[in-house]
Amino acid sequence: MKSDRLIPDPPAGLRERRRADGTTRIWWEPSAAARALGFAAVELDETRLTWSRRQADRLNAELDRAQRAGRRETPRGSSRTIEALIEDFPRSVSWTDDITEKTRQSYNALFRQIIEKWGNHQVREFTKPVMHAWYQTLYRIKGEHMSVALLRAMSRVMSHAELIGWRPEGSNPCFPLKMKTPKGRARAATWPEIDALIAAADRIGQPSIGTAVMLSLFQGQRETDVYMATCGAFQDRITRAGGQSRARVQWAFTRSKRRNAGAMWLHDEVAPRVRALIKGAPADRRLLRDEKTGGDYTEELFIRRWVAVRDAAVQADRAGRLRGLAGLQFRDLRRTFGILSRSGGSTKDDTGDVLGNSSAVNPQLAEVYMPSQLDTASRAVDAIQRPGRKGRS
Repeated sequence: MKSDRLIPDPPAGLRERRRADGTTRIWWEPSAAARALGFAAVELDETRLTWSRRQADRLNAELDRAQRAGRRETPRGSSRTIEALIEDFPRSVSWTDDITEKTRQSYNALFRQIIEKWGNHQVREFTKPVMHAWYQTLYRIKGEHMSVALLRAMSRVMSHAELIGWRPEGSNPCFPLKMKTPKGRARAATWPEIDALIAAADRIGQPSIGTAVMLSLFQGQRETDVYMATCGAFQDRITRAGGQSRARVQWAFTRSKRRNAGAMWLHDEVAPRVRALIKGAPADRRLLRDEKTGGDYTEELFIRRWVAVRDAAVQADRAGRLRGLAGLQFRDLRRTFGILSRSGGSTKDDTGDVLGNSSAVNPQLAEVYMPSQLDTASRAVDAIQRPGRKGRS
């Protein structure tokens, strides 16, 4: 009887499974005893059946030797394994100078998964079909976001392998794989949700979180740049427009992710809260401090307090009008800024100056920040108006 398998009479451990889209996944699956010796599942290639059979035979031979010796052998040239490559990557200038600490933490989490899967494999062995097969598997098992994140992390270290001579130039097996780009999150806060969050923060004794909500919403900045802002970054200044003078608070800082400079006037709804915090405070002190501990926020503590405020706002909504608030994330406030600013008449360029997505001049001091760019950023901030409100209050 004719077999339906792509590889009839397969070697031990070679598995096949039909995918929903009609393609076939082929991989080598180690037994529990083999896993105890350090072996992991290996994706093979349904378009190269002879190669896939040979890879399975090679793995079985390596497993047989490991079982006889009681341990997995160290292959020749093992200094150029994926694990060794990932260990070498942090020595590069790209890692130390171009990647922020938060991004490094994200990469390290992805690298641990890559090492668990591919750590003992030689860097030179990887091909585009193998990476394509791995992506297909990840997409179905871990979802579109994680599959793309892992392949991008692998691509980063494979590019590093080219630079240090572990792979030929232009041989990155992860580029391009035509991966499906995950849809971006589209959640934005409503004005009732915003007011409920600020009120809840003040009510439960966490006004710093309420101020953080306002800084992200009205100024369009990321969570890290909000809770790490220092008092000295905010300065009261006199501005002149249309022949009139008035005092405004200017915020000048360097963004943590892109490391480009930003400067803008605070929105009139935010300025009073910031003025109260910076009055008499040392310039190097954090603007926002946790009310319960009296100390600076860490990322974990900030998120914990944010969740507590959000939950309090949901619980206070007895009418049930804000049921969706429970799913709001702090990062959604930055997106809300962009939506409200654009709907208020701000241009894409002006809004981009606030978000930091366009190139910025790096000033030494806020006083020398390019006036035209300060104006464009402030136009985007001032464009945010509550429904029915005309002009500034």
